[in-house]
Amino acid sequence: MTRLSALCPLFLVAVCLAGVCGCVRRAALYDEIAASRRVAYERWAGGQQRDAVEIAGALSLPDAVKLALQYNKPLQAALHDREIARGQLLASYSEALPTVDATVSYTRLDELAGFDVGGTTVTTGELDNYSADVTVRQPLFRGGAVRAAIRAAKLYVVLTDEQLRVRAQETIYAVGRGYFETLLARRLEEVNRQAVVSAEAHLEDVRAKFERGAASRYDVLRAQVDLSNFRAQRIEQSHRVHLARTELLKTLGVSQDSDVRLSDELTYRPARPVLDRAVEIAYQNRPDLHAAELGIRTQREAVRMAYSRYWPEVYATFTQAWTRPDPHTDDQSWGRRWTGGVELIWPIFDGLQREGDVIEQRARLRKRTLELADAEEQTVLDVRQAVLSLADAEEFVASQRMNLDRAAEGLRLAQVGYREGVNTEVEVVDARAAVTKARGLYYRAVYNHTVARLDLQRAMGILGPPPASRDVTSRPRSVPGKLEIFQPEGDAATRPAGGSTGEDASPAEAGRRRSAAREGADSE
Repeated sequence: MTRLSALCPLFLVAVCLAGVCGCVRRAALYDEIAASRRVAYERWAGGQQRDAVEIAGALSLPDAVKLALQYNKPLQAALHDREIARGQLLASYSEALPTVDATVSYTRLDELAGFDVGGTTVTTGELDNYSADVTVRQPLFRGGAVRAAIRAAKLYVVLTDEQLRVRAQETIYAVGRGYFETLLARRLEEVNRQAVVSAEAHLEDVRAKFERGAASRYDVLRAQVDLSNFRAQRIEQSHRVHLARTELLKTLGVSQDSDVRLSDELTYRPARPVLDRAVEIAYQNRPDLHAAELGIRTQREAVRMAYSRYWPEVYATFTQAWTRPDPHTDDQSWGRRWTGGVELIWPIFDGLQREGDVIEQRARLRKRTLELADAEEQTVLDVRQAVLSLADAEEFVASQRMNLDRAAEGLRLAQVGYREGVNTEVEVVDARAAVTKARGLYYRAVYNHTVARLDLQRAMGILGPPPASRDVTSRPRSVPGKLEIFQPEGDAATRPAGGSTGEDASPAEAGRRRSAAREGADSE
């Protein structure tokens, strides 16, 4: 026994040394991270990107949305929140189910207890003691905490689904906006390409007149500078196309080496939103409103759990034990015994912890209620702003269409007049710059109108999957920017205006659409 007592301090020292050696050193940790980063770079440099899906061919907007729902990294990461919620739900059942614990122990005594009888020492017990126990503990009553915990876990599962709907809608919105930005960049590049072609043709005309003596050297230089400026703008716009394309591929979650061609076009689709109907749809579909409602219900269960701590907790217990020596005879053989009973725990005073917890949870419940009210006000504001922005965007499209027609006619007249010697080189250059700017403004107006429709879809909560849908990666109910998919007969949130379906809408029709939209906004 003396030898064992001497070994105990050595054993403790060995345990402490093992713990110190097992600590993570900062330098070693960063060395491991640096090595991992090098491996990642080598994988990228070798064209072996992790989970990189390469696509090719024509890519429509609905197909782009499908790809993003399947491969977008933030969305895929958020899907694991559902498993986290499911794990919390399973863990909540532990509040109601029994617990079973098994314990195995060995005890060595330094000496046996004894007493002296007539000069003879009588000892009891054994130096070596073994036991194996199995204990079952079943909660019988916990003041309503069990039911509240299970309900809160179930509500959290549904809340996670709504949070995933938020993520899915934001992903679809990002895809739609990125797709339209790429189309706009491509349109503006085409505008600059046409300006370069027109400037080249004009330079040839100037050179021909210079050879005939009808133009000066200054006219030739001015035409050359004009051509160089348009070529520079085309290069700059081509760079913007590449940037928009790479950002879109990043949002889709596919490889940057993908060779895709956007098959949809940036077109103008007039629509007349009705504010009351749009707000009604938003109240029924926006995932943030559903999440706020679920947050209130979850917090109510937290309040119930806080109040349950004022009640006693009752447990039924049963223990089956196998021990050596025999617990009944003290023989050096294995014996068994069992114990059973009911345990009641009633905390009388816990240092005001219960009172503080109740105050905290009730305050959180009031906070959730105010957050829901704020979310509803924000919903109305988002829808109202989207409706007004859509009306203003339609006005902008109509004005830029007329301006583009005027600029194109002005350039034609300036070119004809220059050939006939009526107009000057400066007038032709100015007219060409005006046409290029008008074309760019028109396509930007169409883009702004398309994005305004997309904003309205997001404000209404109809971009992603519908409420109560557990498959957030399924095909969405709406294609970004195409509100007519959601137009019921009669009273609709949005519907085509005056039977016009394209760019043939007159300014008078556009004015009637703006007036109707603003009347709907004022009626709210």
